[in-house]
Amino acid sequence: MLSLAIVYAGVALLAPLFALAERRWPERASPHRLRALDVAYWLVVTPIVTGVLTRGATMGALGVTAYAVASSDPQTFLARLHAASPLGGLPFAAQLGLALLVADVVGYFSHRIRHRGVFWWFHAIHHSATTLDAQAAARMHPIDDMLDNVLVGGAVLAMGLSPEVFLALGPIILLHTLLTHANVAWDFGPLRWVLVSPAFHRWHHALDRAGARGCNYAGMFSFVDLLGGTFHLPRAEAPEAFGSGEAIPETVLGQLAWPWRALGRSLKARG
Repeated sequence: MLSLAIVYAGVALLAPLFALAERRWPERASPHRLRALDVAYWLVVTPIVTGVLTRGATMGALGVTAYAVASSDPQTFLARLHAASPLGGLPFAAQLGLALLVADVVGYFSHRIRHRGVFWWFHAIHHSATTLDAQAAARMHPIDDMLDNVLVGGAVLAMGLSPEVFLALGPIILLHTLLTHANVAWDFGPLRWVLVSPAFHRWHHALDRAGARGCNYAGMFSFVDLLGGTFHLPRAEAPEAFGSGEAIPETVLGQLAWPWRALGRSLKARG
């Protein structure tokens, strides 16, 4: 309950600030109104449904790993991992920076995978928004979100960092996710080669780059895309339209069911 309260308090605090920024410096004109679909993702689907799935999958994977590797419970295993890790003794800022970098590198490859094959049907829900702004940031299918969370969370846990690092990761990633989806044209100038900006991420959501033809997969550090050969940020242009290119319904239940229906149609066609 405490984690839910923190999420809701954060959204209540940040949402008006981003709405104000989008009105003051809009990348393109768009109606400033709450969309019930995205509100449902922010208040119910992501914090509750995805949260339960992620915690269950993470604890299950951690429990199996702890028993297989050290024949211990997860808490004891994590304590031993922290004690044995040379990273755990670094200053807090260094640990946090390393955690953010590792999370982004793992997230980059996770993101590329989720743009292909059966994974795309679940990730396409996030790309279904045709109006890209901070509201749309939480529009993610629970299965898609859970897979990414478990992969990234597992990689960071394996580093053996201090527990305080994990407490700081969530708010930082939430704030940056809101920023990168905001309807503003900021490209961060010279820092565009280092940090993911709203202008950078808007190209990832461009309609003509949906699916396997994507670019700009990194969530926080744009140089990861530079190294991966997927960096795309023309300074004199902006995307003309956003979306997934799929016929996805604009209701919560319709979006939660759509990937499963797509999977069923695929299996039926093969059979």
